Amino acid sequence: MKSNKIGKLVLSGIMTAAFAFASCSDWDDMESANVIQPNIKEQNPELYAQYLERLKTYKDSDHKLVYAWFDNSEKVPFNRAQHLSEVPDSVDVLALMHPDNLVESELAEMANLKKEKGTKVIYSIDFDAIKLIYDTRAKEQPAPAEGEESTFPDFTTFMVDSIGHALSLVQEYQYDGLSIAYLGKSMLHLTAAEKKAYIESQNVFMGMVKTWLERNTDKLIAFEGKPQNIIDKSFLEKCNLILLPATTIKNQYELSYNLSLAAVEGVPTDRFGIKVSTTSLDESDKKTGYFADGSRALPTAAQWIMSAHEGYTIKGLGIDNISTDYYNPALVYRHSRQAITTLNPSLKK
Repeated sequence: MKSNKIGKLVLSGIMTAAFAFASCSDWDDMESANVIQPNIKEQNPELYAQYLERLKTYKDSDHKLVYAWFDNSEKVPFNRAQHLSEVPDSVDVLALMHPDNLVESELAEMANLKKEKGTKVIYSIDFDAIKLIYDTRAKEQPAPAEGEESTFPDFTTFMVDSIGHALSLVQEYQYDGLSIAYLGKSMLHLTAAEKKAYIESQNVFMGMVKTWLERNTDKLIAFEGKPQNIIDKSFLEKCNLILLPATTIKNQYELSYNLSLAAVEGVPTDRFGIKVSTTSLDESDKKTGYFADGSRALPTAAQWIMSAHEGYTIKGLGIDNISTDYYNPALVYRHSRQAITTLNPSLKK
């Protein structure tokens, strides 16, 4: 079934009105304990059940995918923006930015998203983040006393321990899969020693991921980064989406240029996506969530995805830190919803 036909069934006029009503009331962080706002789930459970079934049917259809990264660092939410349940229903995959130490309320909302709305919940394992943590800690280590050896582990040992723990979270918290983040770099100008170390660390990192994937074939896997820098690109065939980073992009024309750089031999060209950030809550920050030309990254990326791309298939959009897009007096998650509607025009929420 085509997504445009399904999308018309996903939200009727009454659902749109109901969620618009809810978004206005959600704007106030101060909630009275004596006032309970009605919602469509309580007013018409049968209609809401039909909506959820159509929503899951839509997510199983052929459409542009939307992955969203959610900041779940606040374990005792004090406003609606900090609840997983408030993310737009039409988000296909929700990635938690803090995947460990989940509390009971997070687990409950996570289970509800998966069961009722068909939303997949994943998290990222980021090679460059692991390397940055290691380098930072290494610099902070005091020099060993004369005649003694440092007890600080080498990077490979540190990485293996970090990745092993990160992979264990999938089963511990019943995640639906992973996103593997790796920027890497070109080896053209590396010295022989640098090249050797680079290849070894990448092989260890990707080797652990591949071994895990072979044992967990039912799990969703995505890639975010620069696929042209992956040595053994066969892993990418198993990825549902290959998200290219766009946080330093100047304009939409550079999106096309980066796409051409990524589309090297061995990289599947039928599952590309673009990952951009929402804007900052700090109004003085005019860089986060914007391209260098001043345009807002989220709508620009969505429009670019829907333009013609000869030889490539742009399959989806990644929205980094979607939580900050919640705050809008007219409609919560306004820019994210608009981007989703641009990607899947028949969808109203």
